[in-house]
Amino acid sequence: MDRMLFDHSVNVRIGPESTRREVTSVKGAYEALVDWPHTKRAGPFYREAVEVVSAALAGTRTREAARRAFIAAAEEIGILVS
Repeated sequence: MDRMLFDHSVNVRIGPESTRREVTSVKGAYEALVDWPHTKRAGPFYREAVEVVSAALAGTRTREAARRAFIAAAEEIGILVS
């Protein structure tokens, strides 16, 4: 199994049309953070998610830590889909 794949995907709504996006990996979380609404990038959970996800890509944090940080950031701005 790819060490960067999440055990369970995370669904968020991103973009001008609030398109549902399934995030299945650390790389996917990073790409979603890049696409994050510009006006919502100032929150503390967003900044933490960028740090943790980047560290996971570098191999110094776990995929589970990246997933948790990504979920917290999505919850912070209300884009997490249950």
